Amino acid sequence: MFKGDLRQKREKSPALFSRSDPRSIAASKAFILSMAVTILIGISEIILWQLSENELFYIEGFGNLVWVIPDAVLLAMILLGGHKADFRMNFGYQRIETLTMFVFTLAVASYVFYFFFETLFSPSPELNVDYGPITVIFSLIVIGLLCLLYRYVRDVGKRLNSQIILLDSVVIKADIACMAIILVSGLVQIFAPSLLIVHTILTLLVALGLFIYSVSECLGAAKELIDANPSMHIMNLTEKITEELPEVLFISDHRIRSFGGAISVDITIETDPDITVREAYEISEKVEERIRLAVENVFDVRVRVTPAGAFLAKEGLDL
Repeated sequence: MFKGDLRQKREKSPALFSRSDPRSIAASKAFILSMAVTILIGISEIILWQLSENELFYIEGFGNLVWVIPDAVLLAMILLGGHKADFRMNFGYQRIETLTMFVFTLAVASYVFYFFFETLFSPSPELNVDYGPITVIFSLIVIGLLCLLYRYVRDVGKRLNSQIILLDSVVIKADIACMAIILVSGLVQIFAPSLLIVHTILTLLVALGLFIYSVSECLGAAKELIDANPSMHIMNLTEKITEELPEVLFISDHRIRSFGGAISVDITIETDPDITVREAYEISEKVEERIRLAVENVFDVRVRVTPAGAFLAKEGLDL
């Protein structure tokens, strides 16, 4: 009766046991701060684009604002307690993040691809040279702000060992590079406003960077949705550290899945058939511990222990 009541409560509230988790709270605070700064910068860039007609502000502002959509999903994942599985979603909530990232990045890549060719084959608009100094000052302020945010988010990500937070720090680093290009654009407006070709080249560079990033994220999400092996390197590493245990005689099955960046390892090993159940359990615990220490962002390890010769016996029966 008690177990049934507990199960019903957990089904109604999958995040019930994670909301007070200090790790989730710290990660969500860092992510919310990053989102707030990004939105503020994005709105400022759209306003400056309207005033200065500098399309670099439009691309960067557009990217910052629309990226709030997957960021909101990622934040929800953090608040759900690190994508923990429950009775409602037996394999966790990471596929929601993956599906959202796939659809969103595909849409962004398509739009940026269209914008790239529109910019390439359309005449460059006249720039409002009066906004050259403002562009330079704004770029320097934003670069400084993003550098501080990058250091803070990176430090939090390393301290909490959170892949989502570390990924966000990489995105911030890319934003710093884009703002550096806008800074160069402002200098061109001041010292060589007639060289519109330079402005066009800079615009294409920013658009190309956003396109490559979107396509990369889209392909990664697609691989995850079709259950492609997330990494042959991880497969080989987990196999190697398992075989290093003297008790492990043979690995008969080995599979890896990725859930929103988190990794699940399923491995079947063969050992001496005369060992006890307790010894088999201890061996599986050793394998799991070694894998978790060697591989980053592993959220689930399943180790099956079978007697030596079980795989060959099964294969013989199948034949």
